[in-house]
Amino acid sequence: MAEHERKKAKAAPEAAEQEAKGAEAAPKAAGPEKEAAGADAPREEKGKADAAEAAKPQEPSELDLLREDKKALEERNLRLMAEFDNYRKRTAREKESTYSDAVAETLKGLLPVLDNFQRAMESPCSDEEFKKGMELIYKGLWDAMTALGVEEIAEAGVPFDPNIHNAVMHIEDEKLAKNVVAQVLQKGYRIGGKVLRYAMVQAAN
Repeated sequence: MAEHERKKAKAAPEAAEQEAKGAEAAPKAAGPEKEAAGADAPREEKGKADAAEAAKPQEPSELDLLREDKKALEERNLRLMAEFDNYRKRTAREKESTYSDAVAETLKGLLPVLDNFQRAMESPCSDEEFKKGMELIYKGLWDAMTALGVEEIAEAGVPFDPNIHNAVMHIEDEKLAKNVVAQVLQKGYRIGGKVLRYAMVQAAN
């Protein structure tokens, strides 16, 4: 019995020493985990900061601004070129129209002179030299007008066209087709697509 008590008394200090060692080891084991947790905290904060920075709208760089300015200038230049081209074409059309209108008005003023020459040459004349001179003057005037593009509207037997004919008389004639020019009472004239004077005609059927 005494021996048993001695063994028990000897084992008690050893157990106490092991418990003390265990208690000392526990904080040491917890230390690395706490240190690891402490080390992760700055990384998490840095990650949040980076995400917040990435979420912010980035200001355009100087190169981006220059590219935008270049694009705007190119678009403006294209608009100006298109406007100038339209202006050039419109001016050319107006110039051409002004010229053709001026020519047409001048030729209209010569038509009564042309009519008088034609009537004079159709009248009887005993002076052949005088008549020949009138014919030469008429020919020179008509050649000058045709050089400008003047054409007669004086053909009978063609379909009546209200764009070039002015019907002042109507007849019924079985020998003629419906709605044709039976007779030209006064010649008409045109230059290109512009009528200088409508032909005065007699329409049939």
